[in-house]
Amino acid sequence: MTTENGNSIYQDNLDKEQNLSTEQAHNTVNVGHLELLEERPVINKERLDVGKVTVTKHSRTKTIEVPIELVEEYITIRTEYHDAESQDLLSGSYDEKDILRHVEPSLDSKAVVTINGKQIEVGDEPVDIVLSRQVATITKDTYAIQEIEINKSTHVHTDSIQVELKHEELDVTEEGLLAHGSDKNQLK
Repeated sequence: MTTENGNSIYQDNLDKEQNLSTEQAHNTVNVGHLELLEERPVINKERLDVGKVTVTKHSRTKTIEVPIELVEEYITIRTEYHDAESQDLLSGSYDEKDILRHVEPSLDSKAVVTINGKQIEVGDEPVDIVLSRQVATITKDTYAIQEIEINKSTHVHTDSIQVELKHEELDVTEEGLLAHGSDKNQLK
């Protein structure tokens, strides 16, 4: 090859590179696809048991004194004397002839006893007089003295949580003479 041809090959290569750079300026060729990524926070919530309250009920006992009026019946025997001689006979100051005189007429008669305003004859049969008294019997009634309502409520509050997020950035390093979009007008 001659120098002339060598010059022409060099010239041809130069022309091709200029044509190529002109074509690249006008026609963009996609050589690949690149994604830049970033992290975004995803907040989830979970329920944790942080404590508990135990509610129990118990009984306390106290002793009190309650005044109560009770009725009790007693028997009172009262003797009424119609005359002084009868009183002497029944009280023990008598002599024997007085006993005969008083006993004889009373053997055929019946004694009469007044009980609570009612006259009862006392004869050969015994008379029962029932005495009664009241005794306290205790029963207990239960009353509500206090009502307690137990509620559980929720309160919403906003917390700030620091999250460190990453994202990707593209670093471009240029070497040599590269034509940029702003240089397109200069190449034409």
